[in-house]
Amino acid sequence: MLPKYFSHNNVVLVFDLGGTYFRSGVYMHPKGVLNVHQQSALSFYGASDMTVADLKKGLLKYLVNTARSYKENMRANCVSISLGAALDGRCGTVYGSGPLWGHDNSPFELLTQLHQSASEFEWHIVNDVTAGLLHYAKHAANLDIRKILLLTVSSGIACRVLDVRNQHIALDEFGLQGEIGHSPVTLCFRGQMLELDCDCGEHNHVAAFSSGRGMCRLSKLLAKRQPLLWKKSRLAVLCAEGEGYESALCRALDENDAFSVNLLYLATKPIADILRNALAIDPELDRIVLTGGVAVNLADHYREMLMRHFSEQGLYLSSNFDSELFNRRIFIAKSDEVNNLEGAALYAINQMQQKVLSVQNKRQDVYAYQHKLVQPNVNLDSGKYAISFLMTSMYNITRSGGYYA
Repeated sequence: MLPKYFSHNNVVLVFDLGGTYFRSGVYMHPKGVLNVHQQSALSFYGASDMTVADLKKGLLKYLVNTARSYKENMRANCVSISLGAALDGRCGTVYGSGPLWGHDNSPFELLTQLHQSASEFEWHIVNDVTAGLLHYAKHAANLDIRKILLLTVSSGIACRVLDVRNQHIALDEFGLQGEIGHSPVTLCFRGQMLELDCDCGEHNHVAAFSSGRGMCRLSKLLAKRQPLLWKKSRLAVLCAEGEGYESALCRALDENDAFSVNLLYLATKPIADILRNALAIDPELDRIVLTGGVAVNLADHYREMLMRHFSEQGLYLSSNFDSELFNRRIFIAKSDEVNNLEGAALYAINQMQQKVLSVQNKRQDVYAYQHKLVQPNVNLDSGKYAISFLMTSMYNITRSGGYYA
């Protein structure tokens, strides 16, 4: 169900900005996302001659120009952005993005600048993992599960947990949740510690070993440690023939190439450790979904390697009671199950609905107080009104101080 004022113009311009690609499209209810365009991301990795300030200006220009180009052909005034960055889910302040801007973590008021640069649009911004989780949860609404953890393994690594029962994504006091890619990790190979730099500028983070770029760096490091195994590996041969790294790795794993198996084993270990700890802390995680280019492209290889880790070291006691504990919970997302563009649209629709309902609720509170129907128990200017995300055909409204992102 869409907001009444939205139904006459049921279009949202949507963006999905990752560390590898920028995508844009048009969400039209009930058709979904149409007219999708993709280009290489404007990032420090692909444009090393640009300063971070210039990269951010370039991003702003890209968003405004692309939105205006779409608007030339259709009536649309709402734009929603799924951004691969750590951001404050309450107000949209962007804290940083290793894949896009490297070690820079100066606050970026992208939403404010967009409103100033193109005030003809209503702009919304949401973390890309949150957007993907919104879309996945929409299709999982009929499943008998309590919580979903969505973990993306791509140019960056992060996760989000959604409580399906109240459609709530908890945030800390800084508007964050699930920035696991920058957690420190100790990874060893044959008794020797492995050392790698992360895009954020720090050392030995999960993303340094397990992200797409991290796996490339790890591959080079292992090639130095095992030069003979690398030279005769199927992965080395395919890369020398000019095949893309991701495709070559998948083919090498299909052939059970020893070097590639070692590489995937090491790259997935930090992810397995995170998931094992997550289940130990929160046993209500009934479904764990992996998405992102690395996990989706390697698919069964990736999941089977995770299961190998869990067979070597399971969850204390629980794995003894239930040998299928991890197998029942962990899935690799299918191509149509996690769509950040559609998730961005769902987020914007909910934000607009929230705005309407918060005004209506405030009016009702004022009316009730003026007519002595109730005693006021909230500060009408406090802004403590929240709306759950769209998971079913109905909107579930809450009146709480919770944060949604």
